[in-house]
Amino acid sequence: MSDNQFRNGSASAIDGITFLQFTRVLWQEKLIIFLCATVFITSSIVYVLTAQQWWTSDAVVTTSQYQNTADIRSELTNLYVASGDKSKIDDIFSGKEMLSQFITEFNSFDRKKEFIEQSKIMKNYTLDYENDGKGKFIYDWANKISAIQADRTQLDVYKLSFEATTPKLSQELLSSYSEFISGIVRNDIIYSLTAKVSHIQQMLNARKESLEAEAKLKLSLELSKTNYALDIAKSANALKPIPNMNDKEIFNINLGSEALSEKSKVLNKMTDLSVFEPSLSKVTVMLNLLSKFKLDKNESIQSVRYLQKPSLPLNRDKPQRSLIVFLSALFGIIVGIGVALFKYSSKKD
Repeated sequence: MSDNQFRNGSASAIDGITFLQFTRVLWQEKLIIFLCATVFITSSIVYVLTAQQWWTSDAVVTTSQYQNTADIRSELTNLYVASGDKSKIDDIFSGKEMLSQFITEFNSFDRKKEFIEQSKIMKNYTLDYENDGKGKFIYDWANKISAIQADRTQLDVYKLSFEATTPKLSQELLSSYSEFISGIVRNDIIYSLTAKVSHIQQMLNARKESLEAEAKLKLSLELSKTNYALDIAKSANALKPIPNMNDKEIFNINLGSEALSEKSKVLNKMTDLSVFEPSLSKVTVMLNLLSKFKLDKNESIQSVRYLQKPSLPLNRDKPQRSLIVFLSALFGIIVGIGVALFKYSSKKD
């Protein structure tokens, strides 16, 4: 009998079987079905008992509140005054901006890689590193770290997850990684504040230089006019102040040569340029405030607020034992029925 004839015959035999015959075949071949199911169930049980378990610790974060950054804000009083625009400093502490940066850094592959390579906890998996190679090891573990929106209706609420081989380890890794990311965000905030201070100082110094140049020019001009007026007053023998004299002349001699002489001496000795540029005093005060500004680079900054801190997982993610055993039993029964029907069709042919 050719293969085609055999297949056609088998198909005809199976297609023509009645429900009663079908149940009779299953009953007669129940041992085969039982053995197939038993083999698959046993294999699945061995697998689920020996397979690597995976547990996921979760945390939920949202935007920070004002009090979460109150400590460092209290150190910025001088900076607020010197900047002249409080909103520019407050933007650095925007809850939404800090949350966005936290989530971006949390999901960054480079940050995950950096943490995996540096973390003392990850040294538990050194053997995997040696067996799988560095690239695959890092890639596989990076995929076990994630931050996603917890609820589509709440755009500022995110769920953080870290998967590991034990419940305690997953919780420790999530806590450690979250602190690692918080440190990065904190350093960026400190850097932004430092850059802001440097920028304001540069602007004020440039403003101060400009005002000083203008004040020196005004001083020089006033001194020249005074000396010319002094020469004119001496030539006119005007020693004392002259009342009711037009004081709008370019070289005003109404003070008299004695007073003009003293004025010239004072102008020559003058060091306080704010007399000619009052704004210079304000700029100097601002620079003095900034010079006293000291930022504690170890100051704690809570960039996000935890609605749920890293939790100890109660349920295993992988393997799903009950589902695997159930599906294996079902597949074993199906295979057993297939074997029984094939045996029945072979006998009939």
